[in-house]
Amino acid sequence: MLGAALLPALAGPACAGWPPQKGQLFPDEGTYVDQDGNRMKLSRFKGKVLLVEYVGMNCPACQAFSGAQARGAYRGNPVQRGLQSIESYFPRYTGGLRLDDPRIVFIQILLYDMQLKAPRPADACQWAGHFDLRTARQEYVLVPERDMRSQASYNLIPGFQLVDRSFRVRSDSTGHYPRDDLYRTLLPMAGQIVK
Repeated sequence: MLGAALLPALAGPACAGWPPQKGQLFPDEGTYVDQDGNRMKLSRFKGKVLLVEYVGMNCPACQAFSGAQARGAYRGNPVQRGLQSIESYFPRYTGGLRLDDPRIVFIQILLYDMQLKAPRPADACQWAGHFDLRTARQEYVLVPERDMRSQASYNLIPGFQLVDRSFRVRSDSTGHYPRDDLYRTLLPMAGQIVK
């Protein structure tokens, strides 16, 4: 959880169509910078299945899902106990599919830095380096070029969305009260739509 200290920083507007909604096309107005410094729009991944994670860098669950149990906490941040990396859960709940399958792109969108400010490209580089996330393996850590902090963005953390090959959001397991259960709905659906 990002904490009550975040609430004053939630006034900023997001972009049109934000946040992404289940059943709708993923909004593609925004431009992002990845951990290697490359600018992109997410539409470049049309034709692949996307697992999109929304990250507050100081969120204990985000740290855990990124692999902090194995690689250590990023900058000593608390890590949610009992929660493993999404990479470890993926094959267990998708019917054996691995997150590094070439038909899948794993995307982390950093929405808040460690001080609850808008993240910078250097944050993406450092986060990816700590958790060994590499674009060569289709693991992207992205920073929006515009400040996406808002109540809508806050409500996405921690969480995942599943985006199909046509760029439609198929499952939404974001926030503290997700519409879809990560383990019973989103991950099994990922296995189905990839195959």
